[in-house]
Amino acid sequence: MMTRGTYGCLAALMVAGLVSRIPEARADGDEVGSRIAIQALSANPDRVSGGDVLLKISLPRDARSVMVTLHPTNQDVTASFHETAPGVLVGLVSGLVVGENRVTVRAEEVGTESLRLTNYPITGPITSGPHIQPFICQTQTFTLPDGTVLGAPTDSDCSAPTKINYLYMPQGGTTFHAVSRASDVPRTGVAITTTTMGVTVRFVVRVETSTIDRGIYQSAVLHDPLSDPAPTPFSPPRGWNGRLIAIEGFGCPGGWYIQGASIGSLVLPGVLDANLLSPARLGEGYAMFSNTLQHPSNNCNSVLSAEAATMGKEHFIKTLGVPKYTVSIGCSGGSYGSIQLADQVPGLFDGALIACTFPDPLGIAFSGSDGHLLTHFFTVTDPTGFTHAQLHRRRQSVGPYRSSPKPRRHSRLRLRAV
Repeated sequence: MMTRGTYGCLAALMVAGLVSRIPEARADGDEVGSRIAIQALSANPDRVSGGDVLLKISLPRDARSVMVTLHPTNQDVTASFHETAPGVLVGLVSGLVVGENRVTVRAEEVGTESLRLTNYPITGPITSGPHIQPFICQTQTFTLPDGTVLGAPTDSDCSAPTKINYLYMPQGGTTFHAVSRASDVPRTGVAITTTTMGVTVRFVVRVETSTIDRGIYQSAVLHDPLSDPAPTPFSPPRGWNGRLIAIEGFGCPGGWYIQGASIGSLVLPGVLDANLLSPARLGEGYAMFSNTLQHPSNNCNSVLSAEAATMGKEHFIKTLGVPKYTVSIGCSGGSYGSIQLADQVPGLFDGALIACTFPDPLGIAFSGSDGHLLTHFFTVTDPTGFTHAQLHRRRQSVGPYRSSPKPRRHSRLRLRAV
């Protein structure tokens, strides 16, 4: 099981600068300190989704009378911004149209600066190409923490209304109890937990379930609705330690053309705790997120999985704030999911806690592909081309992983163990 020390070591590596990050997305030509700088915090400016974006504006010392406008709607969005530090404004700007948008910041004594944004629907796609068809919706069978289901899809993109559930750990308990409404969280009898940051809170967890990129998204984080304000990027839950874990699932048995009826949580006692609702990780203050399309047993397409993870992290940031770092965790196919996604989208993950992986990730895939091709050849294309005895002798003389040293019939084929 991943211990607190494991996560602490990873944090130390990232503080030391051993993990690369996305360069800050700023308006072209900005010089920090002398001009207005606009930075997209929730997504790359050319890959925004869902019609809103979290922005940071850095102002020179002599800036006066700041006004922020969203184009092409010419909407004044100045009131969306909060001063988080002297000369620094952070705001969640909504009302973006699908396609090209532009945010303009004007300040007296300084001038004007703009940032171009490209917004996509929350259903996607952004980078994965046209939506895969056919695609089977499964919101009607996706089980929520309180035992109910998310509900029937509302459109052909498998969308469903967002639902918020709460879990609490009873005093002396080891498993969560679920409630459907914030008002149902008990005022007494709830366990206390202390996070990695030394913050002591009641052990109450907020679970959000929604649909993103045609998959089913979930996030979980400490949040007590009886004492904490509603979470926003400007007032994140007091119990969140600022760290985010992406659950990348496991397997790849079918993994195509379906939305998925479950998140890829997996617990291997003493080895791995990759559970979205892990009492250990949540109790330490970590936030968790995933999408059914990040679970390779539902979706073994790493390009689509990367898009779903990127959009899910973006939504998390717009809901709860910017994490100090994000790590991914998965087993077997989920290790593939961690490594491949990190390669495809630099900065998506700052580290990967992989398990049950392979020394050569492509080796098993190529072996499996060869095996399927050879099985089809020997059973369908040319079932009489080799006798069983010939195949047995070939394996003995050549070995399962080496091609034949001498040209023979069908010598282009390579026999591998299946």
